[in-house]
Amino acid sequence: MAHRLVVDGDACTACGTCVDVCFVNAIGWDDDADQPVLAYPDDCQVCCVCERGCPDAALTIVPDWNARRRLPYLSAQVREAAS
Repeated sequence: MAHRLVVDGDACTACGTCVDVCFVNAIGWDDDADQPVLAYPDDCQVCCVCERGCPDAALTIVPDWNARRRLPYLSAQVREAAS
């Protein structure tokens, strides 16, 4: 349901808290850019726990409220990794 993850590169200290607090593992880490990415946007529940958990207020979830689909379920990749 999330459309994109906006990261303020100047504010982000690459602590990884956003990845740690995402309970559906929708956020991953881009080693090349050294910042978080929305790895599984269909799994994002737009709960904004990552935003609130970021000690530097460096990221924002931008939801796609126009998406016409049922509530998202965990992707097969995430279900497989969890088992």
